[in-house]
Amino acid sequence: MKMMLVCVLLLVAGAAFAQVSFVSAADVVRPSLVSIITDKAQPTADSVGPAVRALGSGFVIDTLGHILTCNHVVADNEGLTIRFSDDRTYSDAEVAVVGQDPVTDIAVVRVAAKRAFLPATLGNSAELAVGQPVMAMGSPFGLEGTATAGIVSGLSRWGQPKPSGPDFQDFIQTDALINPGNSGGPLVDRQGSVVGVNSFIRTTRSGPTGIGFAIPINLAKSVAGQLIQNGKVVRGYLGMSTQAITEAIGKAIGASPRSGVLVASVESGGPADLVGIRPGDVIAYLDGKSIPDLRWFQSEVASRSPGTTVGLGVLTRAGGGAERILRVKLGSWVASDRPSPTALMTKHWLGIVVKDYVASGLPAGGPSYGIVVSEVEGGTGVDAGLRVGDVVNEINFAPVRNTADFGRIEQVMKGTPRPLLLRVFRGRQAFYTTVQP
Repeated sequence: MKMMLVCVLLLVAGAAFAQVSFVSAADVVRPSLVSIITDKAQPTADSVGPAVRALGSGFVIDTLGHILTCNHVVADNEGLTIRFSDDRTYSDAEVAVVGQDPVTDIAVVRVAAKRAFLPATLGNSAELAVGQPVMAMGSPFGLEGTATAGIVSGLSRWGQPKPSGPDFQDFIQTDALINPGNSGGPLVDRQGSVVGVNSFIRTTRSGPTGIGFAIPINLAKSVAGQLIQNGKVVRGYLGMSTQAITEAIGKAIGASPRSGVLVASVESGGPADLVGIRPGDVIAYLDGKSIPDLRWFQSEVASRSPGTTVGLGVLTRAGGGAERILRVKLGSWVASDRPSPTALMTKHWLGIVVKDYVASGLPAGGPSYGIVVSEVEGGTGVDAGLRVGDVVNEINFAPVRNTADFGRIEQVMKGTPRPLLLRVFRGRQAFYTTVQP
């Protein structure tokens, strides 16, 4: 009985400590917290409609008035208003967007006003642990200065659905509520140090799930520093997209390397193309180091300055897996989106309905031929992760230029016990996936 009483008292004391800590943390952060009111034009069927008001959050990061927020908060704005927790408000000529990075969803805004700016304390997101208490602050639904508490539910969450795509994502997952208007606000620890930038909440058809995501502050600091200094983020670029080699993909290509990444697409005339790298090649080494995983490789390349030369250990598809060392001069990485293709005709196989892909008039960076997925009926198509709008232009390294090619490959491959390797474009991004015929 005594032991049970001690346990109860410890639990109560722990809860009280967490509550007091968050009260102090909120007091520490509040002077740097801002609400961001954005006027955004809304497109109509034949023109641009009147501007509507959108809400977001941010926080001051230096004494010069630079404010860190999410790119989607300030993107396509026709006017910004910044309101501090003391109700002082700035807009028009006093507010400017310093730089934006859609890839990481980070932006920096500056308030040019003669006042004392008190910056938030920026922590170290590398020291976060799952289960650690955190608090999200911001202006959800316009309710300024709101704080919601929770824990770090997960770390290094990649491939999350967000408009800028999966490149360079490394989200903190939290159950501290992040609602519309919270975006750009700080995720803080019990000491009041900012460990993340609130970005978005996962939703389903029935509504929000309570699973939120924040950008690690270490990544945000690095991006913000470049935006303040250069107005943009400069990243090293190989001119190719890569993906992890799963067990199924390893079997499909007849190799299961212990490390490395698979080349999914190569930009014509880009750095990788100029040295002879082709889709289906495996990159096993970067500057003599084994590549442990896809995220490490992408981050390492992106962190190098354009113009520098890197050494790649490449297992070539054309050479039957023979290894060669290639020296590649990095270009500059630029983000871009690609519209959906037009399509004609249909054909069923692999649990999907496909149509001929028409690429005329589209910008460079995507496939020049292929078949577009118009329906995913289930079964193997779902298992392969295919989506409506995906363009398949290669099966087992054989080109698929149209539905006729797709039909011929079906006759040859249908019923084979070995998984098929599909090369798929989703917008500009290419990747390989396997499907059992």
